[in-house]
Amino acid sequence: MSNAPSTSSPDALAQSILRRIAPELLEARAEELVSFGAFCAGELEDQAAYSDRIHPPVWRNVPVDPAHPGERRGAIFLNPRYEACHQEVYARGFIADLFAEADPAPQLWPLIGQYLVSQSDISIGCPFAMTHPVALIVAAYAPDAVREKYLPELTRTDGETKSGGTWATEKHSGSDVAQTQTKAEPQSDGTVRLTGQKWFTSNAGSGLALATARAEGAPDGAKGLGLYLVPSHIDDDWQTPNDYEITHLKEKIGTRALATGEVRLDGALAYEVAAPPDGLRVMMAALGCSRAHNAMAAAGMMRRALMEAHAWVQTRETFGKRLIDHALVRKRLLEIATQWIAGTLLAFEEAKSFDEAWGADDDAARLWSRIVTALAKYKTAEQAVWCMQKALGLIGGNGYTEDYPIARLYRDVMVLPVWEGPEQIQALELLRLIAGKAPGGAVFIQRLGEIQSDLPDDQMAREKERLGDLRAGLRRALTDLQAADDAAKEATADSFLHKMSDALCYALLCEHVAWEISDTGSKSALLPVCDAYYRTTFAPDPTPSTEPDPLLQSFDAVMSVVGAG
Repeated sequence: MSNAPSTSSPDALAQSILRRIAPELLEARAEELVSFGAFCAGELEDQAAYSDRIHPPVWRNVPVDPAHPGERRGAIFLNPRYEACHQEVYARGFIADLFAEADPAPQLWPLIGQYLVSQSDISIGCPFAMTHPVALIVAAYAPDAVREKYLPELTRTDGETKSGGTWATEKHSGSDVAQTQTKAEPQSDGTVRLTGQKWFTSNAGSGLALATARAEGAPDGAKGLGLYLVPSHIDDDWQTPNDYEITHLKEKIGTRALATGEVRLDGALAYEVAAPPDGLRVMMAALGCSRAHNAMAAAGMMRRALMEAHAWVQTRETFGKRLIDHALVRKRLLEIATQWIAGTLLAFEEAKSFDEAWGADDDAARLWSRIVTALAKYKTAEQAVWCMQKALGLIGGNGYTEDYPIARLYRDVMVLPVWEGPEQIQALELLRLIAGKAPGGAVFIQRLGEIQSDLPDDQMAREKERLGDLRAGLRRALTDLQAADDAAKEATADSFLHKMSDALCYALLCEHVAWEISDTGSKSALLPVCDAYYRTTFAPDPTPSTEPDPLLQSFDAVMSVVGAG
C-alpha cells in the first residue's frame, strides 16, 4: 500500500483552521508548507520505515581515546538517513525563523511543522518537540554569555543544528520531578558540575539538554531545584565530549528510531539557566511547549490513521463490492474522522494559546494556555490511539503485519499518552487551575460562553442550546469542586479532565462551523459532525436503533474535508 496519502493529499481542515486563526501566516508560508508536506510524504516517510525496521539507533561502548583503550564510554550511533531527515526539519527554518530579526515567525509555526512531521515519523517529531522549547528557554532565561554562545547552535539551518533534550525524569521519581537527586556543584568560573542519573532521556544524543538538579545546600522538594543547560561537548569545535555517559539504550514498544537512553552525569559541565527556587517552574514552561507539540503530533497521527484506512478500503473488495461501499465501513471512517476533526481543532487551539501566551505579559492568556494544554495533551493522545486502532481494524490482518505502515504507526502512537505526563498528571495540573486560587474554572466557562454567543441563531440554534446546557452543567460542577475537600478534589480530577475536554472539543467544533458559515456564506460541511460528536459524547442511547446514523448522509462532504474525497 502506498504511504503517500499521509501528507501529499490536500488537508482542507488544516487550511481552513489556519485561514481562521492565522491567515497572514498561511498566506506567507503556503508554498513552504506544501514543499515540506511533500518532503514528509516522501523521504521522511521512507526513512521512517527504514530506521524503524532496518537501522534503528545502536549503542556501543567505545574507547574514549585510542591511546588509552581501557577507558570506554557508551555512545549512540544513528543512521545517516535519520540524521539527514532530522536536520532537514531545522533547515526549513521551523526554529530559526522564531528568532529572525526582521519578521520573526509566531510560535505557531513550528507547531504546524510538528503536525506535518508526525504524520510520517514521530521519532523525528520528538526531538523537534524538545529543540523548540530548549531554544525558547535559552533565549528567555539563560545568562547573556550562555545565550550568545548556544542559541545560534539551536537555530542553525546548515545541517549542523544542535538538537535539544529535556532531562527531568529520574528512576526513583518518574513524574515527581520535585524529588530530583541529581546534584549541581557550582564552580569558581561560574559554571556548574552535575552528578546523578537521568532515567528517560529521549533524543539521547542531543547537543544541548536542559536538566533539573538540586543545587548545593538547597532545600528538599521543588524549591531546591535549579535548571541547567548541558552541552554534549565542551569545546568550541564540538569535539571534546562532556563528562556524561549514555549507559543504556531503551528497548521500546514503538518510536524505535528514536534514541531513548539512560544518562549518567559524572560531573558534567553545565550552565545555570534558572536558579532555585525557579528551576522547576522554568522546566515546566519548557514541558508546556512540548505538550503543545504532543497534541499537534496526535492530530497529525489521527489524520494519517484516517488516510491509511481510507486508501485501503477504496481498493479492497469483499462480498462483491469495495469495502468503502459497505455501510459499516463508511460509518467507522466517519467515526474516525469525527474524532480527528474534533481533536485537531483542540490541538490548534492549544497551539494558538501557546503562541499568544509565550512572552506575553498577560495573566489571562497564560492561564488559558495552561488549561487548554492540560485538556489537549490528554484528549488528543487518547483520540489518536483510538483512531489508529480503529484504522488498523479496517485494514485487518495485513495491517497487523510489518509489511504495512499502520503497524509501525500503531506502535508509535502508544507513546503519546505517556510523553510529557500521562492522564493523571494532566488531571492534577488541571485541578491546580480550577480548584485553587487561580480562576481557571471561570475562565473556562467564559470561553464557552463567548463561543456560544457568537453562534448564528438561524443555522446553529440547536448547537447554541446544547452548548448552553453543557456550560450551565459545568458551571455547577466547578462550583461544587471549589467547595469539596482535598480528598474529593483529587479523586474526581480525572472526571473534570474528561468532561471539560469533551465540552471544549464540542465548543471548538461549533466555533469553527460558525466561522465557516460566516466566511463562505453557505452551510458548513462540518455541521453534521457537530451533531455526531454531541450525540456520541454527551447523549449516547443505551439501546440500539434501527435508524442509520444521520452522518452517513454527509459521507462525501466529510471525507473531502479530510483530503480523501
